[in-house]
Amino acid sequence: MQRRGFTLVETVVTVGILAVMAAFVVPSVLKKADAADPVKVANDLNSISTAAQQFASDVKGALPGDIEDLTEPLLTNSSCNTFNPCDSTITHTDIYTPQQVRLWKGPYLAASISADPGATIRSGYVADIENTLVRYDAISGIPELCAGVGTQMVPCAGFIATNPLFIAVRVDSLNLQQALIVNGIIDGPNEAQPGLQGRFRFPTPTSPTALATPAYFLAAPVP
Repeated sequence: MQRRGFTLVETVVTVGILAVMAAFVVPSVLKKADAADPVKVANDLNSISTAAQQFASDVKGALPGDIEDLTEPLLTNSSCNTFNPCDSTITHTDIYTPQQVRLWKGPYLAASISADPGATIRSGYVADIENTLVRYDAISGIPELCAGVGTQMVPCAGFIATNPLFIAVRVDSLNLQQALIVNGIIDGPNEAQPGLQGRFRFPTPTSPTALATPAYFLAAPVP
């Protein structure tokens, strides 16, 4: 007995039904995928904030100099000084004492990142979260590192590491529209000056598609 195939009418009707279903399903899936982008950026930043605060609690008030401090055990040696620091990060030369190294109970963050200061963690919107955490003197507001010759970073004049500190996470590759959505999640939708106040801050470019970078997220301490 010969098996009968689909007729032209049946094929056209089937394709038409699939096309109608796709018209409803595909936009819904894409919308959910787009919605996940700003949420992922905000969640990643909040995870780093929680990890940094737990680090500070364990290591008796010291703040990490980079994300790698949150994912890998601190390094120490018998003669820690500014030229031979306990932690091996190139741009960050915080001197962790052997006691502080023993108090480290990480990893505090479920991520993998190298000690390279230029390393980044990829987040939503294809945003890059930089390894180096920008530490500020909470009394003077002076950052730990300033631009030197070329791409070299040097210690800023007036930065006092023994003063209370706070740290910020730098985020690159967000445009203005994306940054505003992330800002709304972190600082709320009713902020008077989005990007200029609150925990998530960034310059305001003239075009929605222009990059709103560098964007900074206040990670610790939380006000």
